[in-house]
Amino acid sequence: MRRFFGTKEGDFIILENSESFHLQKVLRMKEGEKLIACVDDEFDYHCTIKKINKNNCILQIDSKTLCLALPKRNIVLFQMLPKKEYIDNILPKAIELGVNQIYFFTSKNTQMKSLKQERVKSQVYSACKQCERSKLIDVSLINFDEVIEKIKEFDVIIFSNEHEKNNKFDINLVKDKQNIAVVIGNEGGFSEDEANKLIEAGAKSFSLGSRILRCDTAVVSTLTLVGIFSDN
Repeated sequence: MRRFFGTKEGDFIILENSESFHLQKVLRMKEGEKLIACVDDEFDYHCTIKKINKNNCILQIDSKTLCLALPKRNIVLFQMLPKKEYIDNILPKAIELGVNQIYFFTSKNTQMKSLKQERVKSQVYSACKQCERSKLIDVSLINFDEVIEKIKEFDVIIFSNEHEKNNKFDINLVKDKQNIAVVIGNEGGFSEDEANKLIEAGAKSFSLGSRILRCDTAVVSTLTLVGIFSDN
């Protein structure tokens, strides 16, 4: 069933802007048709299209159910800001794999210094619909020093380190942990000083193997391990 994000007003949900346009002009849905609407909370709202207006659509709420696709753990990705093409891969895959928040961050080896917020917002909406999540995730841009401060708040910090030679991923690191930070570099990787600062802050450094992976591949690999072994 088609899914949309809107705003709840009493027994109705209002779709506006791109969501209303998509329903009307792209999908050409009609009054009386059924769909699922989300309002950035823990529920899926099963609705009937009551009224299609020029600038919005009004949905009648028929029932609501808990969204089964929401993650059981709080997994937050700290991703060193990569090139645009990698961002386009990382955002949807991270959301599909259960991340609750994404912090892109600048550091010594980042060429880009900004995010296109409108593009990010569009990808977040699309990915949440794809994997049937009812809550949108927040995507922010911070610097490396802020990363060091923020990761101290977590139960465990998983650091995918391309320079690590000894440690492999240990399932006991994430087992039964509720708040998990995942730190991954970009195509340029971490400087030695940055890697040391992460480890000094409590990050658990591990290797994904002898092959150097692209950063978007490392995201999928690491989040898959974390998700499986933390029962996400």
